[in-house]
Amino acid sequence: MLLRSFLRLFSSPTAPKPITSDTQSSVVLYAQLPKTPAKPTAARQRVGPRPLNPAGSHRERLLSMRLEHIRICSPRRCERLLELGIVTAGDLASADPERLASHFSATRKAHRMIQHYRRAIRFAASVPGMMPRDALLLVSIHRRSVRGLAAESAGTLYRDLQRFAESSQGQVLLRGRRLPSTRRLKRWIHECESMASQSAIRTRVA
Repeated sequence: MLLRSFLRLFSSPTAPKPITSDTQSSVVLYAQLPKTPAKPTAARQRVGPRPLNPAGSHRERLLSMRLEHIRICSPRRCERLLELGIVTAGDLASADPERLASHFSATRKAHRMIQHYRRAIRFAASVPGMMPRDALLLVSIHRRSVRGLAAESAGTLYRDLQRFAESSQGQVLLRGRRLPSTRRLKRWIHECESMASQSAIRTRVA
């Protein structure tokens, strides 16, 4: 009987224990959507600054300067020209030399000096960085054009200016100031060379 009870204990079926899960599993689905092409946008055009014209700005600034500021003649002569309506360098450059000279006692001398002033102002207005008082020295040693100055060398030009500075006329024009340095002469010559080459190119194209 004891054996039967023992066998019954091991032979009785037992109900399976339910499997419980404390954590809930979640499934994440990924979907790959087709990329929509971006709408074409109009490219913005960058508007850069306008190219500067050094020669033009130099010319305009110089011709608008008052006569006493360019120091091309003595203060007394500036006052006399001011009485005749010559206020700026541009006024003197475009004035009639004969009409102005007629108001001076020494008409011929005044006419010659006014012609010198006009050449110097126009020459200086054509070369960036040059002032009329510098151009007046060059005009006095017969350097009067952009093309002529482009063919010069700084050394030769400086030696000619030194000789002129030793003369009485040169001392009057300098009024104690120094001659332009060779560095400035080289810069003016370089500017004249550039303008002369551009003029030659335009002539070939035309």
